[in-house]
Amino acid sequence: MVSYLHLTVVAFSVFVAAVVVLGAPADPLTHADEFHDDFEAADDGTDDYDEEEEMGSSFKKPNFTSAPQHFRVRMGDSVRLSCEVDELGPGYTLLWKREEGDILTAGSVLIVKDTRISHEGNSLIIRNISMADQGSYICQISTQDQRELRHIIDILVPPSVKPVPSTGLAVVKKGEPVTLSCEVTGNPLPVVTWTREGAKKFPDGQRTMLGHMITFVKTDRHHSGVYTCTAENSEGSPAKGVINLEITYEPEIEVELNLVTIAEGYNTELTCTVHGEPKPNVFWTKNEERLDSTSGPHSPHHRYVQTSTGSRHVLSIDNVQSHDFANYTCHGENRFGRDHKTIEMTGVASTATLKRNKPLTNGVELEWVTVSHTPLMEYRLRYRRPSASHWEELLLKANEQDSEQGGMLFNHVHQLHGLASATEHELTIESKNKFGWSRPLHVEFTTLPEVVHLSVFTQSFNLTAVLRDDMQPCNYFRFFHFCAAL
Repeated sequence: MVSYLHLTVVAFSVFVAAVVVLGAPADPLTHADEFHDDFEAADDGTDDYDEEEEMGSSFKKPNFTSAPQHFRVRMGDSVRLSCEVDELGPGYTLLWKREEGDILTAGSVLIVKDTRISHEGNSLIIRNISMADQGSYICQISTQDQRELRHIIDILVPPSVKPVPSTGLAVVKKGEPVTLSCEVTGNPLPVVTWTREGAKKFPDGQRTMLGHMITFVKTDRHHSGVYTCTAENSEGSPAKGVINLEITYEPEIEVELNLVTIAEGYNTELTCTVHGEPKPNVFWTKNEERLDSTSGPHSPHHRYVQTSTGSRHVLSIDNVQSHDFANYTCHGENRFGRDHKTIEMTGVASTATLKRNKPLTNGVELEWVTVSHTPLMEYRLRYRRPSASHWEELLLKANEQDSEQGGMLFNHVHQLHGLASATEHELTIESKNKFGWSRPLHVEFTTLPEVVHLSVFTQSFNLTAVLRDDMQPCNYFRFFHFCAAL
């Protein structure tokens, strides 16, 4: 009986002869597939036989002496895939193929048309490696069990980054969630680190975050800014992707001081900081009357100058007059809403600052300092127990001795008496100059309890005991008693 293996060898010989005589076929890969199909068909017989018995006891089944390898190479490199076999005797054919099934070589014949691929002996050589070469390569021996040796080519690739959204701009309304991500490729898989422009911290206080995406569940203006994702692996330089996150929101206004005290003839500045996206339109009003930002020298507001730097807006007033004392309001508007904050400019004294709060048994000793650009006239103290509805009031005349530092600082000390001991009290202090009363300073204190003085009087006395001869001491040392014998 002629074995199927012999038929395979004959078919292969005919194929090689056809290649030599007629030249290479127009589509070598197609013919390689046909050859591969014939090879497998020849091995699909129903007869069960022993190859060694059929081919004679002098032939042994070939075994691989090369070990499987995992090659990690860079683009443009070359690689040699070894497939050494012992006892590859007559009747056995060695194939190189891709895992996808494409046959590259059959015996000594190179099937694939690719000038980068060649073979030396049983080894397959691939030059100028490209991404298309990545994958598994199988060296197969035409035994009944189709013995295989598998090599893997892994292409090392520097990192690359594509931000999402690809425009690099993400716009989100305040309060809504947002996810920023970067599509990252590279081999080995790159590590991705997120940072903020200008070394700013993330809203949770971190300076960096890891992962190909970051999510903010509830956004506010502090999330706005430029975010950079940096992908790094062992190959090449790090790759970066940049996303500008814009949070749209209604104006938010902050003021440095809500009360400005100033004297006539001085210059002053009122400042507010306005945040918002889109950028708000900002303007000032005086007692609800809008100030003209372009007023000329003949305008009633010509001493008022409005300037801005970034989000900081300043209203400058030169040579302050008494009629300038008013409420000035900073307004901000955009298509999402509006906000405003008011600054009171006045000639009254500033709110007093407490220097001493010393509780006494029936009162308290207080010391406070007040800033006023004009002389103080008097102080007003109002006090009560927290549970009381009525305030007691005390007016104190301001003394010339109170004045310090050219008349701008006024220091005053006062002891308040007649209060219940060991009791909580609340108290306010106001200062008055020619423009009126200042805002009150609030103070809390608890008076001390009364001290009870105890006088201890020690009385001594002598006991004279006449002991008869028949009297015996009884528990003398414990009770200082005597007992007499009957």
